[in-house]
Amino acid sequence: MDPKISPHALLSAHARYAAHTAAASGFGFRSLDGADGYLFEITDGPRSAVFAAGAGTPYALNDARAASIARDKAFCAEVLRGACVPVLAGEKFFVTTRWSQMRTPGREPEDALAYVREAALPVFCKPLAASNGLYAEVIESEAAFADYMHRVSREHFAILIQPFVRGVEYRVFVLEGRPLFSYRKSLPHIIGDGVRSVRALVEALPRDAGAPPRIRARAAHGALVDADAVPALGVRLTLEGPANRAAGGGAEALQDGAPEALARVGLAAADAIGLRLAGVDIFDVSSAGDGSMLQVIEVNSNPMIATLEEAGRWDLINAIWRANIAAAMR
Repeated sequence: MDPKISPHALLSAHARYAAHTAAASGFGFRSLDGADGYLFEITDGPRSAVFAAGAGTPYALNDARAASIARDKAFCAEVLRGACVPVLAGEKFFVTTRWSQMRTPGREPEDALAYVREAALPVFCKPLAASNGLYAEVIESEAAFADYMHRVSREHFAILIQPFVRGVEYRVFVLEGRPLFSYRKSLPHIIGDGVRSVRALVEALPRDAGAPPRIRARAAHGALVDADAVPALGVRLTLEGPANRAAGGGAEALQDGAPEALARVGLAAADAIGLRLAGVDIFDVSSAGDGSMLQVIEVNSNPMIATLEEAGRWDLINAIWRANIAAAMR
């Protein structure tokens, strides 16, 4: 690595976190792909370990078997059900006929359309293997679903169709059998200016190329707001869909550990999949919002921890990366 490049200026967030932990622990750090940092090395005397970020996963704590189960949202949900961990309902369908000879019939694109035609709308759809909330969308109609399948099939081969659920969403970060930290997720939002419609305000927000604007907006009292309505100046509307940070969501009430009920479900989910490190996303669907009815949304084997960086919790980042370096250097 060019000595003129500061480790903290690397494009890879994982590399920045690893470099910070290495410096705090007396380890050596070296980026193997220059200023990108998607391939880097940690050394401790004669011992060394190489980590790949980006399209790879740098978490040595998780073996490939467990990580591959977690990566497939339908497989993950099935394993959780088998372990009696509460998990959202969902049905898997393929959005392309490619490789159809390798699977039993009944889950092809035409079957998906028939399913949505009979389903209670809206439904929530997401690819089996996507991350960061990409193509995770609320679908309001059969026509919208047909368009969704066309768009998502360019990059993915299968999706999960779930009932649309409104509830408070949490993340529990599990590290080696304990809840290291947790937080409540907040949905993206728009602020009315008294001039533009909901649709125009949403269309002005940044979004991934090819993704439609999220125009399902709700007022503070919970009522849906028409896409062509013009919110008054200063009125805040939440946008329903994924609460992922990459999708415009935020994090609130970050805390060490997790409340007992969330901790119990998060630990059970990570244990069922066999993950030593996991970000477990959980809905509280209880009417009182008291944690009495929790359901796992998904289990992430390669969770990002940018929320910790934003909160200045380098102590937690260091704890994660110390454990990860120790696992890689065995």
